[in-house]
Amino acid sequence: MTYRFEPTRSIAIVLAVVLLPMIPAAVQAAGAPTVDNAPPPIPLAEVRSGMTGYGLSVFSGSRIDTFGVRVIGVQRGSRVDGGLILIEISGQELEQSRVVQGMSGSPVFIEGRFAGALAFGWAGSLEPIAGVTPAAEMLRLPSSEPVESRAAALRFEPLDLATSAPELSALAARIGDSIETAPEIPVGMRGPIGWPAPEALVTELLPELAADESPGSGWICRPLGSGTVGGGAVDRITPGLFAGSSCAVPLILGDAQLGAIGTVTWVQGDRVLMMGHPFLQRGPVNLPLAQAEIVTVLPARDMSFKMGSIGAVVGAVHHDNRAGLAGRLGAAAPLVPVEVEISRAGADPRTYRFEVADDPMLAPSLVFWTLYNSLLVEGNDASLQTVDYRIETDWTGDPELERSPLLLEGVAAGPAGVQGLAGQWMAPLTMLMGNPWKPIELKAVRARLNVRQGLQSATIRSLTGPVHGLRPGDSLHCRVQLQPRYGSPLFENFELRLPADLHPGPLRLVAASAADLFALEAQRAAGIFQVHDLSGTVDLLRAPRSADELAVVLFEPGRSLILEGKEWKALPGSMRRFLSESNSGETHSLADAVVRSARPVEWLLQGYSVLELNLLPETPARNEERRP
Repeated sequence: MTYRFEPTRSIAIVLAVVLLPMIPAAVQAAGAPTVDNAPPPIPLAEVRSGMTGYGLSVFSGSRIDTFGVRVIGVQRGSRVDGGLILIEISGQELEQSRVVQGMSGSPVFIEGRFAGALAFGWAGSLEPIAGVTPAAEMLRLPSSEPVESRAAALRFEPLDLATSAPELSALAARIGDSIETAPEIPVGMRGPIGWPAPEALVTELLPELAADESPGSGWICRPLGSGTVGGGAVDRITPGLFAGSSCAVPLILGDAQLGAIGTVTWVQGDRVLMMGHPFLQRGPVNLPLAQAEIVTVLPARDMSFKMGSIGAVVGAVHHDNRAGLAGRLGAAAPLVPVEVEISRAGADPRTYRFEVADDPMLAPSLVFWTLYNSLLVEGNDASLQTVDYRIETDWTGDPELERSPLLLEGVAAGPAGVQGLAGQWMAPLTMLMGNPWKPIELKAVRARLNVRQGLQSATIRSLTGPVHGLRPGDSLHCRVQLQPRYGSPLFENFELRLPADLHPGPLRLVAASAADLFALEAQRAAGIFQVHDLSGTVDLLRAPRSADELAVVLFEPGRSLILEGKEWKALPGSMRRFLSESNSGETHSLADAVVRSARPVEWLLQGYSVLELNLLPETPARNEERRP
């Protein structure tokens, strides 16, 4: 198959290797290489067809074994400034399994010299043929830790937070039809959906690796509930990785494990080179580095793979380049603790604890993975159930967020209801972790998911109240009729005080869920979600948008200006003329929200209702001198 290769950085480093006593007799006679007696690399120009040697990898447990190597040839120019050594491997039943996922990084030695890292295989191959990343490319991997390993700012469109329903287009048109035709409501973020199995997460997070079919990153997952992490921390043990050892890049640790398994290529002191190909091709990173244990090798017709478990975290991966991964033993990369409590009627709550990689691009999806899979322990996402959620997030780097944790609340119901919340849970984390204004870090996530059997939903059937005779300053009494999925209709009464300065004329009263009204804001005041600083982003995320909150809002014809994401309702005429003439990019609202009243209910709300009102002018005071 065809591979895409990217340029790599060239920073010279010198590394050595420790070999365990599994080297063939012929090699032992020449003297086994050690840290102080490392075999020199063989230049690519000296590699010839027919040369023989051996490689190091783990096929069971943590024991490093050897496999035979015979050079087929060199594929020159197969990528920019590089090539591949093609080899045939043997032993360890590789004639049956062929190249195995999880062998990536296995050091290869040809005629006593270091040749590179086994890194590539081809799905469906009938022979055990592998591609080796040459030693020179591996040894050029950066040796210094990056100054800045956080991802570059990720531009994110806040409109994706809207949980709009198709009928909201009609609602937007009804509210603003006296001004102009409303555009279509943007569709809510569909986002990556929950993954009970890790294979689908590979496709979402690592599409190039998934398509690459290289033997490198064998994905592993341990069932929930089989272990806990005391105090939310992973035990750190004395570092112990050697050339040929199985290693892992953990993305999730704790009551479930998720990560990629590969093989260590080269070790010198605390420096480690691995994999022989990129993990995400991200350049500077700060991901955990862990030991790994292989349970077995599973032969497969397409591509065989190692099945294993992640061991102790022993360091960090600092560079993710074309030629492989480079990291250090010792100080571990930071992880974000995630605590998930699942409760249901008639059962004691159960709490699961995880740690996820502190990475702006990966953490939002990983947090969702822990929440969704915790729910699957006792619940499911394919039946009639209702899930109430409360998710607290702690941050550092911004005083406002440090003082007041960001809280996400809401409800999901129906088949695949929680999967539909993937965007609602991940989008806020993505917006904050990748914001372009200020570096902030996610410190902790605490989620409470309450599962109720049955689809607890209700439809908004009608909205009634006085249509005529209202004046500014009056109290408006209205009633919303709700029809639960099962049972008789119910009514919710609201009272709204009309502002004294309200303009007379046609008004519209709307009853809808906070979620639908939040989506409607993109229609009512186009551009209001275009935030320009971190504070505006936080305010947007704090806006009510839960589907189990019933809200009644009074709208009047739009008179506001929308400028740089802010709504200006009472600008003097001179200022309005100045902004219009200066071509400052302002827009006009379709309708203005005048007054709002809301309360939580026990159902997931659907639908909406609109009541058209007519506001009379304020009654003028009588002139005392003209009275009879």
